[in-house]
Amino acid sequence: MGASRSFPPSDHGPATLLVTGVSRLLRTLAHQDESEGALGRHGIMLASLILLLGALPFGHFVSGAAGAPEFSVLLSLVLMSAVVVNSHQRWILLVALCFGLVAIGGLAWSELSGSASSRIAGEGAALSLLGFTTLVMFNSLVQTEQISLDTVVGGVCVFLLTGLCFAMIYILLLEFVPGAFVEDGEPLVRAAGESGAHATTLLYFSFVTLTTLGYGDVAPRDDMARMFSVGEALIGQLYLVVFLARLVALYLRQSRGFVR
Repeated sequence: MGASRSFPPSDHGPATLLVTGVSRLLRTLAHQDESEGALGRHGIMLASLILLLGALPFGHFVSGAAGAPEFSVLLSLVLMSAVVVNSHQRWILLVALCFGLVAIGGLAWSELSGSASSRIAGEGAALSLLGFTTLVMFNSLVQTEQISLDTVVGGVCVFLLTGLCFAMIYILLLEFVPGAFVEDGEPLVRAAGESGAHATTLLYFSFVTLTTLGYGDVAPRDDMARMFSVGEALIGQLYLVVFLARLVALYLRQSRGFVR
């Protein structure tokens, strides 16, 4: 009998195939995003985020009403911008539309009826859409091979979206754990009929945490709120390091003529 032949183990196991498939999908999404002119869509997203951060405190000042719907209206504009950002591929657009319709519908109905369940459903769907959009844009940022205005705009959008995502987490947490945060020693409690009373405070807290300023006027008191705050601070610092390193690497490659 001849010697039996031995074959080397296959390099194409399920785990390898899964990683390869996911990597190929992410590259395809990024290239499609770039080929279909992402800059205009990213610019719309950046404008809506700046409008949210700039107009929210002025809206409360002008209206003088704690329960005025400025936050829901401005957040809805950001959500519509997120749908536009995700319009480069059909299945991504369908996912974004589903989350967006539930979010805007839930927020609108809660403003009209005062329904807490509709508000929570709308806020949860808004968080899902914002998180999904952040991942899509971050993937485009990581996969790009050239530094451009689109790279910078997209990077700024990802940073601002991260802060908004964590603000939505804190808003949802306050729905289930009243007093999870304190402001000047007093617990934050979402009172009935005050749809956006604490949105500005928690949005402010989120970006203070993301940038590790730590003024101390607003602080987490619940254990889960503390862990989310620590996670946001870590993500904020790591993202800045990764983003700046990516920009420098791309700039050096372009300046040396390595980019085709």
